Amino acid sequence: MPRHREFDPEVALEEAMRLFWKKGYHDTSVRDLVAGTGVSHAGLYGTFGNKEEVFSAALKRYQEEVMRRLMANLAAPDASLAEVVGHFEQLFELGRDPRFREGCMLCNAAVDRAHMDPEIAASMTQHVEELAAAFRNALTHAKEKGEVRADLDPAAGADVLTSTQMAMALMIRANVDFDRVVAFGRNALTTVI
Repeated sequence: MPRHREFDPEVALEEAMRLFWKKGYHDTSVRDLVAGTGVSHAGLYGTFGNKEEVFSAALKRYQEEVMRRLMANLAAPDASLAEVVGHFEQLFELGRDPRFREGCMLCNAAVDRAHMDPEIAASMTQHVEELAAAFRNALTHAKEKGEVRADLDPAAGADVLTSTQMAMALMIRANVDFDRVVAFGRNALTTVI
């Protein structure tokens, strides 16, 4: 008779995501994963595969649960300047929350592993493209409505805001004084709009 799982894979994956987000791939051991998720080594590997596969699943979860939700307002069909400003205000709010002081899990993974892991490099490229497209969408509508300066190039502005968001995440991870992070974000925003 086959044994039934004694844990919820979704809960375990959430815990694994938080561990990798906080400690990174290299500094998160299998022992950490077992302790943090409460799932045995065999249970983790039987469900997700090896450590690399657990990390890959956790990174995908981060993209879907954190980043895509964060970008949803920017990508909405009627998004405009209010959504761009609101997005940054949400980033500033999240950055003050101790749970988000680890920065962006995707940015952290890119710095840590993209040079040797094509899957992570591809995930980061996809994230950059999705975020830039969402900013471009909102900036295009803002320009059409006359909410931003007439000479704004929405694609160039989207690239600046995408880079700004990623730089802010790295600054947060590096424990830069958060008031400086906010000032950096606000300054970048004013140069675009």
